[in-house]
Amino acid sequence: MAAHPAEPVGDYWERHELACALTLGATGRPCVQAGVELLIDTDLWLHRPDFVDEYITIDASVATALAFVDWDKAIAALQEGRLPCSGGERAVLRIAASMSGGILVDLRDALTSLDGVNLALAATAIGNAARHPAGSAGAWKEAEDT
Repeated sequence: MAAHPAEPVGDYWERHELACALTLGATGRPCVQAGVELLIDTDLWLHRPDFVDEYITIDASVATALAFVDWDKAIAALQEGRLPCSGGERAVLRIAASMSGGILVDLRDALTSLDGVNLALAATAIGNAARHPAGSAGAWKEAEDT
């Protein structure tokens, strides 16, 4: 695999291309894809050159580029203080890493650090990882009845 670190992403189209490559790299693995989509949808981490440069790798050896997050290294850096961030940003990264990389997360700490928008995005990601429909409990009950 001819992989290389991702370039810093400063403008919309660069972030969009990186988001597409991350999504393609996670395709077919619902938990990984849900974590990647949480990372993309919250729009917090893909703006940060320190994160993109160090913890995202792009494989351009295929017709359409694939990108991958090194969740273990990213969380190690977070724990060591090399990725300074707010409590909400920390929670988003930890939840995404848990879904995508199987890294343990303290949900009590993580969920209480999220604002309403990011909490809703995390809930949607959890539903996607479990292959359940997003939305109200009614949608979940309907899916179980079918």
